[in-house]
Amino acid sequence: MKAGSSSRYRVSPRLSWGLAATLVVVVVSGLVLAYPYREAFPFLSTLAIENVVPFGRLFRRIHYLSGLLFVVLLLWHGVEALLSESYQRRSWLRWTALTATLPLGLLLAFTGYVARGDETGRLAGYIAETLSLKIPFLGPLLNALFFGVREEGVHRAYLFHIYGTGALLLLSGIWHFRLRRLPLEDLLFWATLTLAAVPFLPLGLHGPGFHLLVKGPWFFVGIQEALRHLPPRLAGIVFPALGPMLYLGTKAWPRACGRALLLWTLLYGGLTVVGLVR
Repeated sequence: MKAGSSSRYRVSPRLSWGLAATLVVVVVSGLVLAYPYREAFPFLSTLAIENVVPFGRLFRRIHYLSGLLFVVLLLWHGVEALLSESYQRRSWLRWTALTATLPLGLLLAFTGYVARGDETGRLAGYIAETLSLKIPFLGPLLNALFFGVREEGVHRAYLFHIYGTGALLLLSGIWHFRLRRLPLEDLLFWATLTLAAVPFLPLGLHGPGFHLLVKGPWFFVGIQEALRHLPPRLAGIVFPALGPMLYLGTKAWPRACGRALLLWTLLYGGLTVVGLVR
């Protein structure tokens, strides 16, 4: 470990390569699903993939589970970066770029939920569009880039999900973890783990109709619960943005931002648990 870091914690190579491997599985399975998918009829396309397309149900579950593993490993990799004090060995530009991959990964997963076109995806897209439009100055631009569900359905969310995931794989694979060095055994291990979990995690779809309570993606439930208690701009913009900002600030103020980030994480985790059990 380079001079200037007082931490003895080291980032786990196995989990780091697992992060890269799950991203590869996400991209490959996503390419398979992209062929039969029709964004003009997202919910019908999803049903057709599940029930008509050969091996469609299998690949959809592989895509979902690998995406779930990717998000979990991405969050844990972020924790390891703090524990190992890797911010001390990164320039401000590099640390900012690495920090940006955390909300980017969550946004890619979120747009995947929107793209499936069921009631959960539709309502999640409406909430995200409403919140994005409340952002001063940049709101309409961000909505046009990522959502715009009321005018264009899932079109923008689907395009961002496809191109954003490919760009993340390309940039991180070249710039951060050198994809060509990904051990084959790690790729096979995480692909096999995903495949083995397929029979135990069925995916539900909320068809159109009246639902008393529709919960968004698990990582979005904390925001959904916060919206019950706080004004929309505070609960949906300021509160979720505070996490990445504190994470970025650990480079300049590691102790203060680290403690504040821990408190934010506990609060967001608590809201998520309350929302999930409601």
